[in-house]
Parts: sequence; structure tokens; C-alpha cells
Amino acid sequence: MRYAFAALLALVLVPARIAASASPEAIAVLDQEQRWVQAAATQNAGLLGKILAQNFVHINYRGAVTYREQELANVRKPKPYTEATSEQTVDFAGPTVAVVHGLNTISQRSKVVLQLRYTDVYVKQNGAWKAMSAQETQVTK
Repeated sequence: MRYAFAALLALVLVPARIAASASPEAIAVLDQEQRWVQAAATQNAGLLGKILAQNFVHINYRGAVTYREQELANVRKPKPYTEATSEQTVDFAGPTVAVVHGLNTISQRSKVVLQLRYTDVYVKQNGAWKAMSAQETQVTK
């Protein structure tokens, strides 16, 4: 079974306690993360195209590398699993680079089949946060 887009399909839920204490920029990054997840979940390549930077690179938990155009093609394919993210944090490296870390739990038929730690890197371009990089690591039990 292939989970190559796993971090991107997660249902992002921002707990009120995090959103209330987060900076406006952190909230903007998490909002963009939510749009990314929504685009993947609804197979909306048009929306995803507005989120991914032109030089976007994705390294999945198996070590496979895909680029922007491949991600836009992959998003159109139905997925046989559901995902839920948690433990999200946003850190900044200056005013134009943000890093989101989180946990993605992947389930099939209500059974957890995989957990991935992920890192999504955003860059601020022309006033909008664009996803530049995504990487996942499988959580071992």
C-alpha cells in the first residue's frame, strides 16, 4: 500500500488553546497547512497548485522524492485511507521561513495502520505562505 502524500492529506485541527496563543503569522501558516490538507482530501489540484512553491520537494517516509508537478498529478488519485494530524508546532527562521512539525495518524477501516512524524517548510513569497518542502518519517513502535 502506498502512502506517498501522507502528510498532505491529514485533517488539520488546530486546538483553540494553540490558536489563541499563537502569533498571527503562525495562525496564517497553519491556515495554509489546512488549505493544503483540504486540497489533498478533495483532490483539488487547482488549490494545491496555489499552495505549493514552484520548487516544491516532497520526501516520503520510504525515501521517495517527488516534485511539484508529480504532487499535482498525485492529488487527483483517490486514497483508500483517512488521516488525522496532531502535535503541530510552528517555528520561524526569520520573517519568511516557517517550519511545521506534526504527527500524522493514518487509518484504514478505523484501524491505525501507520504513524508519521512530518516536517513541512513554508516560505513567504509575495505576501503568501508557500509550501517548499515536506518530509515524513515513520514512527516505529
